[in-house]
Amino acid sequence: MTTFTALPRLSVHFWRYWAGLLCTALGDAVVYIALPFLVLIPAHPAGTATAQVGLVVLAGSLPRFLAPLLGLLADRLPPRTLLMLAGGLRALPALLAGLAALRSGTLPLWSLMLLAGLNGLLATVSYTAGSAMLPRLVPPALLPRANALVTGALQGGPLLGYGLGGALLALVGGGSALLLAAGLTLGLTLGALGLPGQRPQRQATPEGLGALFTAAFRLYVRSPLLLALLAFSFLLNLLLNVMNVRAPVHMAVAGRGAPDYAVFEVLISGGMLLGVALMAALPGRLGLDRLIGGARWGVLAGLMGLLPDAVWSWWAGAAVFGLGLGVLEVAATTRIQGLVPDEVRGRVIGALMGVNAVGLLLGAGLAALPLPTATLLLGLLAALVGLALSWPLAVRAQRDREEG
Repeated sequence: MTTFTALPRLSVHFWRYWAGLLCTALGDAVVYIALPFLVLIPAHPAGTATAQVGLVVLAGSLPRFLAPLLGLLADRLPPRTLLMLAGGLRALPALLAGLAALRSGTLPLWSLMLLAGLNGLLATVSYTAGSAMLPRLVPPALLPRANALVTGALQGGPLLGYGLGGALLALVGGGSALLLAAGLTLGLTLGALGLPGQRPQRQATPEGLGALFTAAFRLYVRSPLLLALLAFSFLLNLLLNVMNVRAPVHMAVAGRGAPDYAVFEVLISGGMLLGVALMAALPGRLGLDRLIGGARWGVLAGLMGLLPDAVWSWWAGAAVFGLGLGVLEVAATTRIQGLVPDEVRGRVIGALMGVNAVGLLLGAGLAALPLPTATLLLGLLAALVGLALSWPLAVRAQRDREEG
């Protein structure tokens, strides 16, 4: 007689958080599509448009430099409080910008930069708080599944939101898109209301900020695996901001503008969703380290599709890139959470985001330079190939360190 063991289920608290996260991700995607084309609405030369989009993307990326400090908040304050505040405060600037855009048809560059900066700051708060909270909200056996669902929400929202944002831009303009985004962004606040109260982690560490952050960075230095994940994540974020700046401009020059750019982002998100879905079945069979190594090569294969100028090639590359990125996101996040103690998890995740912010800054700066897109992407491809080849060495060094 065959017996079956029932799979454990995620709690209702997790699903409330997940639903709120999905709504907020949908609203963020609408904002993401609207901002570049509120810059591009006036008829600007291609070089000027690239510089303006680069400034907006840069403004949204700069708050990530505060991630180590925000990670400290995630370690010291109740996550429910942080998530509620982040969701509510993110809705307000989108609402004000939407009303202003409806009145004037466009927005001055400084206001778009301010909106992008505030949204980036609050998104960093919610990400660090949520990532540090999740291992305390679900049992370890369910952590890969929970991370897959969270990543699925963060990418499933954009899958719908990019299409919705592109349609609204074409039909009624960016103002209406931002108003809708403001309402959707409140989802995280409502979802956080259903979370159980969790006391912040208390640890016996020195109170100086330097000493608090040193504990997080020391973990990276001592762990070959964390250090390898940090290096690849840095270059990947540099690449993402190059794509964020160059893709809308490329679609405006080589294609139909906003509709083609929306398809590009939808394909990245769709590929990520497929990668996230695969993660529900693969971790137990292949192992996280092997999945991370394979996903890196998937990301590189997708990047190669962006080297030609044809729009269809960018679309194909986006789908493959997203697939590799989806597997990598879930596997790497779960691996980091398992390697890091509870009391410093927020700061370790914040340190990762802070280093990523340097990559985003450099990516926005590189993308604004008068260099061919293919040249930039080819250089990044070569650097990422080198890191992908070094991954097995990092896995072996980590294993040796743990056994020794």
